[in-house]
Amino acid sequence: MLSKLSKYVMGLLHKRPMNPYELTKLSDMEVIQSWFPMTSASLYTTIKNLEKKGYITGETLQESNYPAKTKYYLAEKGRQVLLEELAEGLASFEAEASNFGIGIFHICSLSKEEALLKAEERLAFLKKLHSDSQDSITKYLDKIPFNMKMMLRYKLNRIAMEISTTESLIEAIKKEEKWEYSFTQYL
Repeated sequence: MLSKLSKYVMGLLHKRPMNPYELTKLSDMEVIQSWFPMTSASLYTTIKNLEKKGYITGETLQESNYPAKTKYYLAEKGRQVLLEELAEGLASFEAEASNFGIGIFHICSLSKEEALLKAEERLAFLKKLHSDSQDSITKYLDKIPFNMKMMLRYKLNRIAMEISTTESLIEAIKKEEKWEYSFTQYL
């Protein structure tokens, strides 16, 4: 299974060959970083790992007096793996435990007051994030390709769902009368 960053890099190389600088410059764009934050170092490491696995190949090119640059291409092996994983990804749903989910599972370890305060802080953060994401969609909608439009909408919808979930959590915390009751009592 490919990492998310590997799929990201291979997907870009599927569209056209690029050198690491081009990949980094593209990935540093605000619209990309807001959706998928990454560092230049992690991109370079991913490129080297993909090359070792034979998923991409590099060709070093010398242009006049400029330093030599390595342009990377998606290898056939990489193309096959990428397309399989992208198809699986589009059909998937991941229900893994998130940090928020683990926090909810152990929420009663906190005092009711602290849990309520943290949930309200989360709600304020999510509302600001939703507003910023909406601004991003407005700013970039006519300037970006279809896939990025859909990623921004996906992000906006996920944030809206998290807002709704957090609002429900806040109401449930306020109403809960058996705060000290623990899941471990089932043993």
